[in-house]
Amino acid sequence: METPQIPTSVLANVQQRWPEVAGSWAEHAGIELQSLCQQYQAVPREVLPARYGFVIAAESPTGPLVLRSTPDPHGPDQAAVAAALANLTISPYVYESNTTDHGTWTVLDRVSPGTALYETDMATIDLRKLFEPLAAMSHQPTPRDGMPSIIDWLRSRLEDDHLEDRRLGTAVAPLEERQHALDLLSELATDHSPRLCHGDASLGNVIADGRSGWKYIDPRGISGESAYDVAVLGLRIARVRTSAGLVDQIAAFANASAIRVHSWMTVANAARV
Repeated sequence: METPQIPTSVLANVQQRWPEVAGSWAEHAGIELQSLCQQYQAVPREVLPARYGFVIAAESPTGPLVLRSTPDPHGPDQAAVAAALANLTISPYVYESNTTDHGTWTVLDRVSPGTALYETDMATIDLRKLFEPLAAMSHQPTPRDGMPSIIDWLRSRLEDDHLEDRRLGTAVAPLEERQHALDLLSELATDHSPRLCHGDASLGNVIADGRSGWKYIDPRGISGESAYDVAVLGLRIARVRTSAGLVDQIAAFANASAIRVHSWMTVANAARV
């Protein structure tokens, strides 16, 4: 393919969210991509869908790769979480990450077939295979000091009367629902120790891996706990799997506290995660 370009929609999103680095990031992306492709003897094949990143699928002598650049100031945190999750085989193997004053590049294995969870029949998938990988994350330390907290991030969403970045098809939760969620969040925080957390286990970030079942990609780059990830994914599964014992079941698969998963689900739902 011709030299890949940052999609217009991605650039527009970046300019709106991080205007101070958008120009420099876009200016350097092409040159930096060429340098990484030379380093890995990689040939770009396609630009993959993304909201705020330049993500390229490539072929290399050692196998298919994904090269990802983001101007997100938390890019180093995201890369550190991705590497930590990869070490636990929850996420694809990370070859390297490097950060400049305008962005962060990460080079990782491309998962095959890579089918997103939302493209599958979620009513019939094996829940053990889906949630069991998260058990390895339980009680793991954060990969970096001073990472942003999932608790602070959720609190800011619950306190926002005009929240725009909401789960598709939802409106801002009623004030009473959000206040109840804030009370629950305070309870969760009382015995919360910041741990390794994916932070964005949405349907597009869980993809099929022909070798091991499922991989979790594109972490948020925050500290939290594995029960939160179980809850976020559980919210999606609960739309199509309505058994009374669902939460207890998935919590057991992931070696997480069912009580905390229940609470996190209430909080995440009110925050429109």
